[in-house]
Amino acid sequence: MKIKSLNNNQNYSFKGYDVTRLKGLYMQGLNQPAEKRIFNEMTKIAKEEHLDLFINQNNMKISKKISENIASNPKLSIWGQDRKAFVQQKGVDTILANTQEAILCLSEFSQIGNYKIKSEKFIPRGGNYYIGYKNNNEKWAIVNSMEIYEQSSFDKFADKPTIELFCELLDIKPQNIFTVNEFFRDLDEVIRPIGYPYVLVNDFSENLKNIDILEKKFPYSKELIKKLQKHSTQPQMENHSEVLKSYGFIPINIGGWYSENINFINALAFINKNNKISYITNSTKGSCPELEYLEILFEKDLKAKVKNIEKIHFISGGIKEEVQKYNNNDIFSLTLPSKGFECDNAIMDILANRGGGIHCMTAEIPM
Repeated sequence: MKIKSLNNNQNYSFKGYDVTRLKGLYMQGLNQPAEKRIFNEMTKIAKEEHLDLFINQNNMKISKKISENIASNPKLSIWGQDRKAFVQQKGVDTILANTQEAILCLSEFSQIGNYKIKSEKFIPRGGNYYIGYKNNNEKWAIVNSMEIYEQSSFDKFADKPTIELFCELLDIKPQNIFTVNEFFRDLDEVIRPIGYPYVLVNDFSENLKNIDILEKKFPYSKELIKKLQKHSTQPQMENHSEVLKSYGFIPINIGGWYSENINFINALAFINKNNKISYITNSTKGSCPELEYLEILFEKDLKAKVKNIEKIHFISGGIKEEVQKYNNNDIFSLTLPSKGFECDNAIMDILANRGGGIHCMTAEIPM
């Protein structure tokens, strides 16, 4: 199929598995106060969107309600997207789970559906690949090349799949595996498929346009503006838009990743009951007026570039706070130096100090 070059002022109509209808959402390991507030915000959104939201707090029980009095499991990560994938393997509903995190509550997953569970050391990280369908119903995947091993590396480490294993796990033909070279970030921090063949791509030049608008509105915030500009002038090892075009995708360039703790690309997107797209992403609310304004600019840009976006939900988690309890997988404390901005909320603090946002924390359960 011949793809025309992108005109960022053009309107688009979307369809595809990457923004499919969902049965529900899955989260896990949320026990700290800020994490629970994030879950409560997600509960309200799930209700509005007519989705089930499941929570696995300690790897012993799966529920639709979060418990205030439950012993946490230090080995259970909050990264539900990276640890669990709800897929189909040759028509069989399957949960892919990395053995880095043992599944103890096997029978509890029957609440979600009749799933076969496949647990292996080499199950790929969910934040590093996207699955979708072409218009001819062939399944495709965009995957971070860092997530796939050559056979010799697999034989030595066996903690990332070979291309053959990746195809087998996701039931995809090798010719429909499209690799992107993202060495320093997970893929879900810089691109977001929004309905085949369209893909949102973070574009630093689009960032700088919005930072110029921000500077005019807040002319005295020179240090903050300077920090935003520095982040958006860093070198990129690969032009993801050009690579995606070479595979037949159409990139939609947008300003979305502004700092270590501001990322609107890291998002869930799905078809809602009105046959339009709903989008759930990280918020800057409760930080400072300048950074809150970036959220307004992103919402405006996304609605302009994707005309059938109906709802955009932003998750903040409220104020950040010091956490007294640590575990082996996650360290979260105000005593850590922030990699982003000091004026931030809970989700921004998690992005900066733990390296993930709401997409990393939430696995989609397709119909």
